[in-house]
Amino acid sequence: MPPVPGQYLQTAARELGDTLALELPDTVSRETLETLLARRLEALISHHFEQFVFLLYRIDVPESQIRTILDQDAGAGAYHKIAALLIDRQLQKIRTRETFKTRPPDADW
Repeated sequence: MPPVPGQYLQTAARELGDTLALELPDTVSRETLETLLARRLEALISHHFEQFVFLLYRIDVPESQIRTILDQDAGAGAYHKIAALLIDRQLQKIRTRETFKTRPPDADW
């Protein structure tokens, strides 16, 4: 994956933190974010599976990718892989928004 501008990662962290009701520091590394998300995902999958499924739909992560991860690895590694998938998807959405941002009406074309 190409390098991610810092502000994109921080935006993704804020959005994921809001979605998952996570308390995150103002600045977070990808590794820390992945670890915190993995812990939350473990709790959701173990105790609130319906909320986990809703989260996947909300963030727009293909269920087939999640099934593949869970089929291959049922341990803590799976939670980290799913967390990485959520981060990647959130970053992709941020990049897309930036790419297709509309210009202000008074902009010179």
